[in-house]
Amino acid sequence: MLLLLIGSFIPGVLATKSEGATPKKPSPSPTPKKSTPTPSPKKKKAAPTKSSSTSPSPNSTKSANTSPSTQPSPSKSLEGVFIAKSAELALRQSKVFFLKDAFGISTGYSLTRTTRGVMAFDVRCTHAGVPSALSGGSLKCPAHGSIFDPESGQVIRGPAVEPLKSYRTIETDGEIRILIS
Repeated sequence: MLLLLIGSFIPGVLATKSEGATPKKPSPSPTPKKSTPTPSPKKKKAAPTKSSSTSPSPNSTKSANTSPSTQPSPSKSLEGVFIAKSAELALRQSKVFFLKDAFGISTGYSLTRTTRGVMAFDVRCTHAGVPSALSGGSLKCPAHGSIFDPESGQVIRGPAVEPLKSYRTIETDGEIRILIS
């Protein structure tokens, strides 16, 4: 009887051991895939929008269509981003235009037509980063009262001590383009 019990017990153990002892086939290693570059977001032309704030223009005559300080170039990096039509900006007139970047974030740029061409500045105050607004022929920061000259970007009154960031512009074929890098 003992043999019967052992006999029925041992084959189960042996069967269990033999099942666990069977060697498994090694799984084949995956073949490496070709790496594909991550697509970069396509550059979209920024869509300019015009602010309603403008400084008064004593002389509303049109000026020349080309800026004396810059010349268009066939280079892709010098084409610039369209920001305004030339007819929208008279001599000694300042306006703020907004451009949206690829992420949808708007940045304001002050454009002023001078005898030297179109001057462009980022309207964010260099003191606290708050966008300045055109008021009475100046760019004024509403946060702490800094005032900037829209023709030069220089600080007229602090607390800001650094001038506004300037950008080169190209004016050709009735369009003003800003070079943003």
